[in-house]
Amino acid sequence: MKTTEMKLDVRELLRLLNLRLERLNPFVLMVAGLACLVVLAVLLFAGGASQQQNEATLNRAKQSMGQVTGMVQNLRRVLEDQQVQELAVIAVDDPAKLANLQQYISGRIPELLSAELYGTELDNLRAADLEPFGYALLDMLLVAQEAGIAPAQIHGTGANAYLTMAARVGEEASPAGYLLIRVNPAALTSAFQQSLPEAGAFALDQYNGQARPVVLSPLAVPPKASERLTWLRIPSALFRIGVVQSVGASISMGILRPMFFIVGLLLLGLGAMLKLHPSRPPEAATEDPEHLEPLAESTASTDATFTDEPESSRPAGQGANDGFGVIDLPDLGFNLEKMAVPHKKALPPVELVESIFRAYDIRGIVGETLDADVARQVGQCVGSIAVDKDAGPVVVARDGRESGSDLVAGMIEGIASTGCDVIDIGAVPTGVLYFAAYELGSGTGVMVTGSHNPPDYNGFKILIGGVTWAGEQITDMFTRIQSGNLRVGKGKISEQDMLDSYRERISGDIQLKKPLKVVADCGNGIGGICAVDVLRDIGADVMALFDEVDGTFPNHHPDPSEPENLQDLIEAVRLMDADIGVAFDGDADRLGVVTSTGEIIYSDRLMMLFVEDILSRVPGSTIIYDVKCTGHLHYVIEEAGGKPMMYKTGHSLIKNKMKEVNAPFAGEMSGHFFFKERWYGFDCGIYSAARLLEILAADERDAREVLNSLPNSVSTPELKVQMEEGENHAFVAELQQKARFADARITTIDGLRADFVDGWGLVRASNTTPILVCRFDAEDETALQRIKEVFKVQMLAINDQLELPF
Repeated sequence: MKTTEMKLDVRELLRLLNLRLERLNPFVLMVAGLACLVVLAVLLFAGGASQQQNEATLNRAKQSMGQVTGMVQNLRRVLEDQQVQELAVIAVDDPAKLANLQQYISGRIPELLSAELYGTELDNLRAADLEPFGYALLDMLLVAQEAGIAPAQIHGTGANAYLTMAARVGEEASPAGYLLIRVNPAALTSAFQQSLPEAGAFALDQYNGQARPVVLSPLAVPPKASERLTWLRIPSALFRIGVVQSVGASISMGILRPMFFIVGLLLLGLGAMLKLHPSRPPEAATEDPEHLEPLAESTASTDATFTDEPESSRPAGQGANDGFGVIDLPDLGFNLEKMAVPHKKALPPVELVESIFRAYDIRGIVGETLDADVARQVGQCVGSIAVDKDAGPVVVARDGRESGSDLVAGMIEGIASTGCDVIDIGAVPTGVLYFAAYELGSGTGVMVTGSHNPPDYNGFKILIGGVTWAGEQITDMFTRIQSGNLRVGKGKISEQDMLDSYRERISGDIQLKKPLKVVADCGNGIGGICAVDVLRDIGADVMALFDEVDGTFPNHHPDPSEPENLQDLIEAVRLMDADIGVAFDGDADRLGVVTSTGEIIYSDRLMMLFVEDILSRVPGSTIIYDVKCTGHLHYVIEEAGGKPMMYKTGHSLIKNKMKEVNAPFAGEMSGHFFFKERWYGFDCGIYSAARLLEILAADERDAREVLNSLPNSVSTPELKVQMEEGENHAFVAELQQKARFADARITTIDGLRADFVDGWGLVRASNTTPILVCRFDAEDETALQRIKEVFKVQMLAINDQLELPF
């Protein structure tokens, strides 16, 4: 390396430095440094307060932005909804059907003013044909032609104003036309004002980037000279929200902050150095040879040589300030690192509690009884059991809930920490998890799902070695975790996609003999990723409803056993003139069905179809059904050549009973169907729908005739009685002891069921929520009312405070 030498008298340099330093007063320097830091603190406080105010105001504006964005995205979802698209295509060909389209859209957009369809020849349209605001509307249609959808915007003012949006109808390559909706602008203003801290806090305007903005809602007070407007643009719209922000915060927090900090620190450091190491007069320095001798020795002469050698090449501990004293920053009374790093408040961990270990699975509320650490502990137990039984690897999956990814991460970490291998197959329906558990290993898997429960619930369905964990197997897991009897190791973690294999397995076995037109309501559950594809694979003409996976379930609760959750499906089947409608719950392991006339076909009647088909191939087999099913099912099974067996409600209990008695099929009133014949013996709502369509397509009659021909009775859906946690089981136990029903056959395998000659009634305790579940079924309405009244008397005799829904 080339060096550049420069001769300098070191003693002269030191003398000059001391001459300058002795004139400086350490006390004055330190006071000046402290003054700079005080000014900095004032700037920080003023700027910080101003910045905090800015952030708080901006956050409130973002809430308002979220409300408006949600409203706009709802308009977009409706326009892009497959059912809307198909109805629009029909209406383009037959304008008389436009009323059906308008009716359907108004059910999802209550503020709808009109829905209009335009053909593909937009070049032939004139602005005069589209009055009022013809040029703006024509521009929207042309944007929709190019981009598929035109951004939402307001046309007109006052009473003549309307909110509008346009979308292409049909495929991009061959569009059928264009749909334009006009909506009451109150939908926009109410969304904007919903979270306003006060009227006029934010501005709302419409701006296309070219013309002057149109103010839709002005600020109450215009910005001051020290303030500016920050604009938040609404996606898929020309709207934006303006929020006032203080400019002073950015100035005080800008160049002044580092300047005062650096100057203050330098002055403090220099003052402290002079205080600790006072400078000597030049004469004293020259008279003390011992003071200068080491320096002369270190340079080998009175000359110093400076090179362009990088500092990194110097010996450790040697630097430019060696010999002059080093100021240690902690000596200044504060820690710069602690000042610079904001402290993030840690959320308290959730304690593992026994109450989440339930009869069929493990289930809790996220943030209250369930979090990633709880999942990790459960995973340690699952992995330990799998290793004990040589039943690995463990396949892990989750549904579409927002908490799923964190819980899966905890679960995988726990399982792998025991030495058990893990295969992560991602976000898929429960049926795909079970399928993968058998195909990739020995039938061991964990499904992270809240099933049909509200969005804040989640849990774990556990399958080990082909056995679904239930009852004491579940509760013993808590004991094992508490005792610390857990294995330790390092398992291998891998990922695998199983959706294609799952689809091929079903379509390779099932193909419809005639096409059926089906509406499939996925309820925004995880079934939306593949249910429609599977049914199309087997030959059905399927229209998807709510197939966008959304763990908040914005359209309706994902429980097809509740009639109110099937109303959208009923309406869609009617409008689309479909043969049948099917619905799935949150993790798509349950099935709901409606006919073309809107009749709900409850699961016990669907079982009649399934058992007749299955018993034609495996006669004499045992068929299992739960205590909530109709009495007609018993006789249908016998007439088909099977052996009926009533058993407890619960997917895990029934699956294990199936293995015990080698049953080819079982079913639950809640919509779980378990096929062992031609399948694996687990419940999958999507596979069940495929088997149902196969049966209907093989019959010469239309689907409605086939379903309506099934034995029927007058019945209630599941009626629920709310109770406190734990009270429902105690109540049922007392009812079993004290209730007296004349001329009835009593079954207490799960709750209390009384079978009369003309009907039956049931009261049982739910194992997943603190409720009583009641159901009644009879030959006619008179018998149904009599049975309900008999049960009401018996139940109120035990607790006269019950609020009974019958």
